[in-house]
Amino acid sequence: MSKSSPDVQSRILLTDEFAQIQSKIRSAVTDSQLGITFDPVNRPGVSNILTILATCIDKNPGEVAESYASKGHAQLKADTAEAVETLLRQPRGEFKRLKAETNYLEEIAKDGATRAREISEVTMTLVRSQIGLA
Repeated sequence: MSKSSPDVQSRILLTDEFAQIQSKIRSAVTDSQLGITFDPVNRPGVSNILTILATCIDKNPGEVAESYASKGHAQLKADTAEAVETLLRQPRGEFKRLKAETNYLEEIAKDGATRAREISEVTMTLVRSQIGLA
């Protein structure tokens, strides 16, 4: 998983539904070694998933790796998807709620545009004065 990759499958978005989160995490590259260990140099894929899970549950990736030492990649990925979903469920719901309030969003946009014009007018008056157009 990489936030800098142009591939949409490489990152989890706030707007992703649980099925999308599961799919993205399931398709994340790991390796063929048995067991789960946190080793960012030699096992970057597994370490990335461990870091995501650890961040979601507020633990150290090494601790998480220890608890998965005898489990497989599938279990780690399934639990990571669940943890990400749990973390994103409430903010995603709030985002959807706000997105549906078009009148409210239009009012905020209008207020922002008005304030921006007021601020920029002060700057433009100064610029015009400095270059002799005022």
